[in-house]
Amino acid sequence: MRPRKATYTLHRWLGLVISLQLLAWSAGGFVFSVLDIRTVRGELDSTAHAERPLGYDAIETLSEPIRSVLERSDARYSTQLTLIDRGLGAHWEARDAKSALVARITLDGRRAESLTVEDAAELARRDFKHSAEVSAVVLYESDPPIEYRGRPLPAYRVEFDHPKDAHIYVDASTGEITARRNRSWRVFDFFWMLHTMDYKGRDNFNHPLLTVASVLAVGTSASGIALWGWRALSRIRKKSPQGRTRSKGSGPQPAT
Repeated sequence: MRPRKATYTLHRWLGLVISLQLLAWSAGGFVFSVLDIRTVRGELDSTAHAERPLGYDAIETLSEPIRSVLERSDARYSTQLTLIDRGLGAHWEARDAKSALVARITLDGRRAESLTVEDAAELARRDFKHSAEVSAVVLYESDPPIEYRGRPLPAYRVEFDHPKDAHIYVDASTGEITARRNRSWRVFDFFWMLHTMDYKGRDNFNHPLLTVASVLAVGTSASGIALWGWRALSRIRKKSPQGRTRSKGSGPQPAT
């Protein structure tokens, strides 16, 4: 089989095998370019809460109960303290050098309890700037839904009766808004799944299926470019004076 014909056959079959995935990648690129990432993340539907940080040098000025909580946590000299009001009243958040929560402390020095369902609903209502009723509140301590993958647990999911089908996730330990999900995010995530070909976890780029599909896509493109080059070269040769001479001389010769 001649190289050109073999390349054409390879290109045709590779294109047939990889065509659906190439379509998915192209459609995903279009969706990613059209959707506003701020809308996808729910930022345009959110209000912000102010935080007031407290520096290391202020730790000695804290009341004895608060210092006692920090010392029991072995975090007195490696703790970042933040005085914050997430919507349920001011309190201290103590975090270690890796930003992991050590303790949540009330202003009178007591260790704060985890949030209730009512607390989570109130915080989500304050964050969601549209007028809508809370339709459900669910606590996840393990096995969260795919839309909340990789986020801290335990967490509340607060669902709103709104056209955007908004879900707001609230950290059950701190009251922090850890994720905002809506219809745009789910469309984005679906095409992201098709893009990565990670149909379970969504975010893994290092798996054999994606590698094989990428190799096939590269092979399809390379063989298509080779075919285009051969055809272009063939046309150039036919148009050249030397090619026209050969073409005229290749016909039947007159009898003498």
